[in-house]
Amino acid sequence: MMSTARKPEHSFFPRRQAGLSLAELMISLTIGLVLLAGITTLIVQQSGTRREMEKSSRQIENGRYAMEILRNDIELAGFFGEYAPLGNATYSAPDPCIIDEANLGWDAASSPVAVPVAIQGYAAADAAPLCVANRLAGTAMLVVRRTGSATVDATASGVVGTTYFQTARCNTDTAPFVLNKLEMLSDFPLQLKDCVTRAPLYTYIVRIYYISACSVETAGACEDTIPTLKVVEFMNGGLTTIPLVEGIENLQFDYGIDTTNDGAPDSYKAAPAANEWVNVMAVRVSLLARNNEPTAGYTDSKTYNFTLDGAASAVAPGGAFKRHMYSQLVRAVNPSGRRE
Repeated sequence: MMSTARKPEHSFFPRRQAGLSLAELMISLTIGLVLLAGITTLIVQQSGTRREMEKSSRQIENGRYAMEILRNDIELAGFFGEYAPLGNATYSAPDPCIIDEANLGWDAASSPVAVPVAIQGYAAADAAPLCVANRLAGTAMLVVRRTGSATVDATASGVVGTTYFQTARCNTDTAPFVLNKLEMLSDFPLQLKDCVTRAPLYTYIVRIYYISACSVETAGACEDTIPTLKVVEFMNGGLTTIPLVEGIENLQFDYGIDTTNDGAPDSYKAAPAANEWVNVMAVRVSLLARNNEPTAGYTDSKTYNFTLDGAASAVAPGGAFKRHMYSQLVRAVNPSGRRE
């Protein structure tokens, strides 16, 4: 049977989309920009956090390193090889900038012998010695005297022009010690117990620790404003200024004074009298470390207390630098050990 249904004259098929409408394009761009802004903000925040963590890590490392340097030298203060000053020795606190061996405070010919103190300090209000340049105002200074721990053979490895310390071990030696600049072997005649072998030498060291207003100096003038722990060192016949740790902004000391001659501190002073330096058996070190770079949008509103003579000494530096305070009590092993 033949169908009588009529076929349409034209057949229509669905058309494929050829592009986006303007509205769809604008919506897509808007969504993309929002996502991009979010990702950018996240990256910027993470980068800023990472930078702050790096700055804080450097500050912590610098503070601990500065404390370690000071601790090590305080513990070694008063080490003079085999020589132990007698209780009746005459002690003095000479100018630490002096490099003439005749004026370093040692005199074996006097009776009793003359010996310089192992630890000496300058309080925040004291004037700095002449060899210290650009000291940051309001900061204290520490002087340590000792010899190197390694022995030096005068014949094989002695350096001409270097100041050495030699201790007598032979009972026929005419002096208990010699402090001299090496020019010839006859400058160091002391012997060991066999009274034949020349006694070894020890390099004589005087160090002045202080806070400089800058890290880099040229001809005595500061090239930056980064507070830095520095040391003026007398060794090898001359004075040398050495930058140690950047970002150390303040430094204060309390000195433990032994008044009962048992090697233990009985009181603490920030500025001992001239005749009390010989009785310093411990040093309390307090230092303030800061980041080398400021932090945008940050203001340091903290007050940092340095304990001096039992009274609080408040410091509020302010500014956009993040800071941390470190404090440690260090025993002067050699002076206190001899009394014990």
